[in-house]
Amino acid sequence: MATRPGDGRDKRARGIAGTALILIIGLLTAGALGRFFGYFEPSVPLTVYTDRVGLVMDDGSKVRARGVDIGQVSDIRREENVSVIDLKVNPELLRSVPSNATVHIGSNTVFGAKGVTFEIPDNPSPTPMERDTVIGEASVTSEVNSMFEQLTDLLQSIRPDQLNATLGAVSNGLSGRGETLGDTIHDLNQSLQALNPNLDTLERDLDKSAQVSNIYADASDDLMRLLDSGTDVGQTVVQRQQQFEALLANAIGTADTGNVLLRENGDDIIKTLRDLRATTSLVAEYSPALNCMIIGLNQGVEEHGQAFGGKNQAGLVFKAGFQQGAKPYEYPKDLPKVNASTGPRCHGMPNMEPGTKANFLVSDTGSNVMEGQPNSFRDPVGPLIGPAIEAEPGKPAPPAILQLMLGQTKQYSNEDELNAAVGNPAPDADAPAPEPVPTPEPAPADGGER
Repeated sequence: MATRPGDGRDKRARGIAGTALILIIGLLTAGALGRFFGYFEPSVPLTVYTDRVGLVMDDGSKVRARGVDIGQVSDIRREENVSVIDLKVNPELLRSVPSNATVHIGSNTVFGAKGVTFEIPDNPSPTPMERDTVIGEASVTSEVNSMFEQLTDLLQSIRPDQLNATLGAVSNGLSGRGETLGDTIHDLNQSLQALNPNLDTLERDLDKSAQVSNIYADASDDLMRLLDSGTDVGQTVVQRQQQFEALLANAIGTADTGNVLLRENGDDIIKTLRDLRATTSLVAEYSPALNCMIIGLNQGVEEHGQAFGGKNQAGLVFKAGFQQGAKPYEYPKDLPKVNASTGPRCHGMPNMEPGTKANFLVSDTGSNVMEGQPNSFRDPVGPLIGPAIEAEPGKPAPPAILQLMLGQTKQYSNEDELNAAVGNPAPDADAPAPEPVPTPEPAPADGGER
């Protein structure tokens, strides 16, 4: 059979076309598979450490966040009793995952394949998770086969005869007590319902119990020393048993006496305390002024004690005199009034500035004993050291009043001799005259200070 020219070229062309078609189909298939497995998509690595991975967890498992697939598991390995899961995540989708997100390993069904899920916290961080981030903790759901395995181990460790005896004892114990058991369960239900609103408080208390335990742990040495000391105290009590018995007997007798006293005088004591309420209230109101007065008197004794003989010398150094007495009581002018309302005041005490004078308190009490008195006091020395009676011309002056009070009858020719005898300093001619003492003005209606 003769061949036509060009048949060889056609065969070669068809072979090349078939080969190209096969290559194209292979490339399309590889591209589809690569696209399916994400080989051509950009990714960033992440690492998750967990105690265990669980079953049905393989390479290529999905990685989700907010319900969207953002990557897949690239490798699972074991390092030093810790499971390491390498993830490949889309960098664009990783921006939606906060840096404080946690990882949960679980499946949507009981026997389904597991996946890695990023759980977003209630307060997400504004900073997104970055590449090469290492997540140190992950929660893993329990598998059904693990539960069955644990249950099988439990059943293998239980002896049937002992289990039968236990169940028989429980049956006998509950027999005829159904109503009581029902009431108990009902009461327990009510208790739990009352406890439910306080679960947050209970949770906080449990959290703080760890802190309390740490405090007791830190103080354990001191507590042990305290317990050791308690042993010594116990031995002392045993050795002093008779003394303690006598003390307790005396305490019982004192209690009996106090009981009799309170039983017989209880009403009087209550009445006395009730009557003292007004007095104690007044003392409490004026306690600041009492404090100032006591401290001021103490400072006055310390600073001016030398004028009264000092601490080591008995006696009193003073000048005394007589002044005109107050007017007698007049009715109804001098009827008392309870109208002062100034309250407690210290008037500069206890630390008064040198050269200052305390304010004169004027209060409306209904009487003014200084009303109508002269504005200046008489010389306080004159009446005491002056003669008791007028001296006769040409004769020595009779004894002064102070001489008569001291039992002296010697007569002195002048006042200087008398001053020297009684220890008074000679009067200074240049000494200023005593300041006049003002007469208090009529009291205002509500009391006040000037």
